[in-house]
Amino acid sequence: MEPSPADDHQIAYPVHGLTEAAPTSPQRGQELTLTTRCRALQGMQKEAIVQRGVNGPCWRMLSDEGPWLNGTDLAPFPLAFFTAGLISSYLAEFAAVAAAQKLALSSLAVSMDNYYSMEGSALQGTMRGSALPVEIGFRVGANTSREHLLQLAYAAAGRSAADAYLRNGLASRFSLTANGIRVNLEDGAPVIVSAPDDPLPLFDAAAPLEAQAPATQIIEKCAEAEAGSRDGAVGLKTEQKRVVHVHGDGALRGDGLSEIKVACVKPVGSLFRFLSDVPREEGGSGRAPCGLTYLSAGLSFCFMTQLGRYAQLAKQDLQAYRIVQDTRFTAPAAGDTPQTARAGDIDTHVYVEGNETEEASRRLLRMGEQTCYLHAAARMPLKNRIRLQNTSEN
Repeated sequence: MEPSPADDHQIAYPVHGLTEAAPTSPQRGQELTLTTRCRALQGMQKEAIVQRGVNGPCWRMLSDEGPWLNGTDLAPFPLAFFTAGLISSYLAEFAAVAAAQKLALSSLAVSMDNYYSMEGSALQGTMRGSALPVEIGFRVGANTSREHLLQLAYAAAGRSAADAYLRNGLASRFSLTANGIRVNLEDGAPVIVSAPDDPLPLFDAAAPLEAQAPATQIIEKCAEAEAGSRDGAVGLKTEQKRVVHVHGDGALRGDGLSEIKVACVKPVGSLFRFLSDVPREEGGSGRAPCGLTYLSAGLSFCFMTQLGRYAQLAKQDLQAYRIVQDTRFTAPAAGDTPQTARAGDIDTHVYVEGNETEEASRRLLRMGEQTCYLHAAARMPLKNRIRLQNTSEN
């Protein structure tokens, strides 16, 4: 992996804002835009800078792929970021709903299973990724009934902007720039009239902040996948018909941080640990990325993986590629328990370099979106499945 600007090569760390203006992250009840700049590194490795709000806090993160895509497995795979973001959001919202009702929690944990499928032929253009409903398990310790806690779980899901990403049925709009020249997309494709500057120079401008992170690393690998259980580079087959299963477990710690562990179950992958925190404007300390930051990073990483994978399968000459992605959310104002969060449509600006025709570049973008699991998760409204256990009753 290319050297990180951080001295200790952390997988995630805060960086200075990308402009000199004062932070203006919106309060709850206002629309929030997260802007993710992402570039490809070596192989399947990628890095992203996610900025929360206009000139708000920025986090720089690294992603890789497991052996299923011939990755080096040095950093979490894209779907791990997404799962961590969902779990973080559910933990934060459940804690907020319980606090609003003055209900003391002795413990709070969330388990999650995400399922995705990939089917079709890459070379024939029929390969498509899809997402299935998310299975969410709350484990709560509190002096109240299970029925009451289940009501709080549904209220927390309703207030979760990350959950809104799954349930709202979002559209994706794109712009495409190839070798510095804007490329027109196919007739009828959702397009964006204007595009920002290529994000490449910003990666040199985003210097690490000092003394902002917890003593331990924000993201780290906990355990390697068992060598005998690896399934090979199944993701690089031109014909696909398979299911991907990702499992995560998260809990609220005594210091206010959420600790989340995520692994790919099928195909088998390594275990990664994420720390997450509630942003300062929402009452937290902002010591680690929030759930929406992880979710937005996961989306950008997943889409970038699919661009690189398709170019490899179709033998396209893709020499460099980057994106600027905007995700939009509105979370209810504090105390408005009956309200529900909303998510907005996704804008993605794609920048590619290589010796390919405009039509090949358009096909690359189309197949990248079509095979991206997390664009599918946004596109198809999902009704998640919630279960709850009151651990105080045991």
